[in-house]
Amino acid sequence: MAKHIVVVGAGVVGISTALELLKKGYRVTILAKWLPGDMHIEYTSPWAGAHWRTMAPNSNKLLQAFSLSEFDAVTYRKFMELAKTHPKEAGLMIIPSTDYYDELTPETTEPWFRELVGDFKFVPREKLPAGAQVGHQYTTGLGARYLGGVNDTKVYPTRGQTLIVYAPQIKETITFLAKDHITYVIPRSDGTVVLGGTANKNDYNPNPEEETIRSIWERTRSICSTLRSIAQPEIVRSGVGLRPSRIDGPRIENEYFSKADGSRILVTHAYGHGGFGYQSSVGAAQYTANLVERGLTLQAKL
Repeated sequence: MAKHIVVVGAGVVGISTALELLKKGYRVTILAKWLPGDMHIEYTSPWAGAHWRTMAPNSNKLLQAFSLSEFDAVTYRKFMELAKTHPKEAGLMIIPSTDYYDELTPETTEPWFRELVGDFKFVPREKLPAGAQVGHQYTTGLGARYLGGVNDTKVYPTRGQTLIVYAPQIKETITFLAKDHITYVIPRSDGTVVLGGTANKNDYNPNPEEETIRSIWERTRSICSTLRSIAQPEIVRSGVGLRPSRIDGPRIENEYFSKADGSRILVTHAYGHGGFGYQSSVGAAQYTANLVERGLTLQAKL
């Protein structure tokens, strides 16, 4: 009989991992406080912009044994495949994307993903918004609809606040990453647009802040001319979610615990993805599922 695996958590990473484990023939149960369809500050995935925009550095091995850029590359290829072959069922669409940066670094002037994404080019300097030093344009995929027990002191919440408006005129994603803020415009297939955002560490406030709403509105209008042309778009709602962040990046590793009867149980940790859950989801899930498989093989030999 196939081994039974319990996946704790039903965010995009948890569900993607459960899917990869099912593909390997395991019996899988998802145990979670919040499930798809729920809307709560503790359940991050429904609030996410959910577009593919890598945050992995060029030197893609951080302090871990895995490659963040490889996670993102695997996910990009899968998203693009699904967006072309099963867009409606997968809830994905292909759309132009523009990213601006206020610093010239190897990651912004020679990004690792320029050969990966479609139609990559640099934004002409005369078309950069105020404060931007460099910009990239490329084709990306994004989500068109919604898709305890470990005492890790490196884990902390990063509060994100967004504003959802109805603006079907907007047909591209735009992101401006600055030293002290991140601003983004992410359209959905239903005509709504996610405007953001914030990244406040250790902030648990579940309520939308009026000052932040005004800031998001001003910042997004400054980088999106189409948004500036709309006098007063319909505001659908404000969103607040806690990104599951972690010092040193995500933890993905095996650990064995002894039970009272002396037998051992395998726990595969896979958490702390922060604001890059969607864009790394497929690659991270495949890596985690393979790690589970290796851990069970080793456990059988102990």
